[in-house]
Amino acid sequence: MKNSPAIIKLGEIGETIEAHLGHRKNINCYIGSNAATPTASIEALTEAIKAESGKLPFMKMLHILLHGPIPYVEEGLQDRVKAYSIFSGGEVRKAADEGRAYYLPCTLGTMDRLIGKECGYAADLVIMKVSQNPGTGEYSLGLSVDAVHAALESASLVIAELDPSMPFTHGQSVIAETDIDYIIKDGIKPVYSFDAPDFENLGHEEKRIGELITEHFLEDGMTLQTGIGKIPDAVVGVIAGSGYKDLGAQTELYGDGLMYLQKKGIINNKRKKINTGYSTTSLVMGSRELYDYVNGRSQVQMRPCMYTNAAHTIQACGRFLSVNTAIGVDLTGNVWADFIDPKKYYGGVGGQPDFVRALAYKSFGTPIIAMKTRARNGQAKIVPACPSGITLTASAYDGIVLVTEYGIADLRDLTMGFKGLAIAAISHPDHREELMKSIHEDPRMTKPKGFSLDKIPPGVTLYNGKTPLP
Repeated sequence: MKNSPAIIKLGEIGETIEAHLGHRKNINCYIGSNAATPTASIEALTEAIKAESGKLPFMKMLHILLHGPIPYVEEGLQDRVKAYSIFSGGEVRKAADEGRAYYLPCTLGTMDRLIGKECGYAADLVIMKVSQNPGTGEYSLGLSVDAVHAALESASLVIAELDPSMPFTHGQSVIAETDIDYIIKDGIKPVYSFDAPDFENLGHEEKRIGELITEHFLEDGMTLQTGIGKIPDAVVGVIAGSGYKDLGAQTELYGDGLMYLQKKGIINNKRKKINTGYSTTSLVMGSRELYDYVNGRSQVQMRPCMYTNAAHTIQACGRFLSVNTAIGVDLTGNVWADFIDPKKYYGGVGGQPDFVRALAYKSFGTPIIAMKTRARNGQAKIVPACPSGITLTASAYDGIVLVTEYGIADLRDLTMGFKGLAIAAISHPDHREELMKSIHEDPRMTKPKGFSLDKIPPGVTLYNGKTPLP
């Protein structure tokens, strides 16, 4: 039987890996993610790689979003270590754009097809954070379960930072002591926290989007999935004052917004048909208040992202409302969220395709793509055709509902021509005429009988609320 974890120091991480895996030419290393990024271990390992004094194998670093410094993506280290990022930010994004890191496209719900046992990137080494229950001695993955369980199935070496700043969460975040080979206690850096949104003071565009979604798609007893960002925050803010009740939460990422609704009793998970009574998520990220809230709270349960994002899980919850955002949409209904343009990688596909496709049938609920019509620099986010060379998070054949500050375009059941008209109808007025012209001139966009640019197309509901635009 495996012994309890041994204690090592940060400076010993390189020699520990050498002792166990130094006979290998190359290895796959899975890194814990998001708010639970093990920064101190990443930095210590990079120093060991730079020292070139030992026999460390070539390391493929597999991960989703990492916060803080990621020094192993520095220029000049790629003959010894390479990032394979499924979702990126900051330094890893820059490295991928410059050819010093790989972007590995994959949805969160299907990560086990890459890193699962006997798969192409099956983990040999896992480096992560854990917390410990002072009463029971159990270990928890805390804020980030993501795909750690899939990585643990094949890893022969597991190193964990024991972080007192990380909450102890329940569900499948609790792991056996025997799953960990080595514990690092000293010199580690705390989990990453962020300022909570102001749900009561919303931007005009975001508030209009929130009003449209709650008025036309939300029902008492529905289960929610929302991301993090100004638009999901706006949806939360509007829900909080709209009188809805008995909502549930089944999401890949539980943030301050879902906590805000759960604290108010609006989310109570009473009417969820599975996991009744508690919110389910694979990641928690947000404010320190959020981390204190989930600490030891059984009403928030952690699950692997292959469960939270699985179609059968989403469909089994009952009526479902999914709200995600995007970088751009074209007139055929293609959606992209991982590239700004072919030369500017942004983050990754995340879980958006998982929820979009799980809700392909209207009987299960509604997959909403919500976004403002223009970027901060004034550039249109609705364009005639998606940029050549980028990947899509939803395709023209996916049945989505697009919501902007100007209205709703329910693209489900629409032909290509009608989709184009519906999308153009809720675009920014400054760009609408140009979009309508491109539809008129494109023979692929088959026009309905009696086609007229001044008619409201099928599937469109224009905003008619009281929130003015600045």
